[in-house]
Amino acid sequence: MHIKVKNLSVTYFLKSINAGYFRKQLINKFFKKKEKEESKLICALQNLNFELREGDRLGVIGPNGSGKSTLIKCLSGIIYPNKDSVLDIEGACLPIIEPGALAEATDTIFNNIILLGLLMGFEKKTILEKINSILEFSELEDYKNLRYASLSTGMKLKLLFSTVFILDSKIFLIDEFLTTGDERFRKKGYQFLEKNKNNERIIVLCSHDRSAIKDFCNKILILNKGKQEYFGNIEEGYKIYDNLMGA
Repeated sequence: MHIKVKNLSVTYFLKSINAGYFRKQLINKFFKKKEKEESKLICALQNLNFELREGDRLGVIGPNGSGKSTLIKCLSGIIYPNKDSVLDIEGACLPIIEPGALAEATDTIFNNIILLGLLMGFEKKTILEKINSILEFSELEDYKNLRYASLSTGMKLKLLFSTVFILDSKIFLIDEFLTTGDERFRKKGYQFLEKNKNNERIIVLCSHDRSAIKDFCNKILILNKGKQEYFGNIEEGYKIYDNLMGA
């Protein structure tokens, strides 16, 4: 089980919307004129290099817009890196990201747990054996036959966390979950990570919570404007980060 990243870059084109854009569109439509849209090349991630082995717990930090969420989506296969990037992941994983990204809104909560488990690579039989434990951990036993779309954002997050935790994914890719949800459920999440931080799992945790990074991680990755500023020791990493941020 491992995560190997070499020269990882993600770029995309962003169409620009200038002041007066909608007024121009209306005028052009009325006079049947076509105006060429401008686009800008965005480097969301640029030449990232790091390697994680069994038992490694990586804390990813950086200011807003530094590329943390893009990295999680790239590691989980939701978005693809540039062609010259090397991304080698051995081990099943499901990202804990914005709720709804991996769900079927019109289906039941029960069936969405099965869907998430299948996406993680588990057999349906295994998922069904653990589904009651997932519902209990998420505190959604009484809602299992409701449509997923009827859940609040907090409840959707609980369901996603619980499915990944209870099905025992070997790689956790977590985007800011420790700062979401109600306090009682966050405490359950902390307790789960505390209990499992010394086993063979690989954890990638993106967070602004310094205490969470120091408590649960043994390595740190600093991102700034999509670039890798540092990868290595936690204490040394925060010294570099504070200097970078002018703290």
